[in-house]
Amino acid sequence: MYASFTYYVCTAIRICLEVKMAAREKLKRKSYFVDERALSRAKKALGVKTEAEVIRLSVERIAEMEEFWKFMKKTRGSLPPGSVEKS
Repeated sequence: MYASFTYYVCTAIRICLEVKMAAREKLKRKSYFVDERALSRAKKALGVKTEAEVIRLSVERIAEMEEFWKFMKKTRGSLPPGSVEKS
């Protein structure tokens, strides 16, 4: 159940990033207070079944988007036209 899952996150400009979910060995039990309405909305938006999946996937996506924006800042104005693959 906790094997590594692969998701493809595509941005509005059609750059896709591969997001790998953590394997069970990398997971650590945590306890947090969470807004139930926000959790419910995220669960619906992400299309997952459990609250644990919502939290794991949300954290992974945030980390991937931060990496993406660092890449965008680093390469601003330096990517030649046509160097990004369209899908």
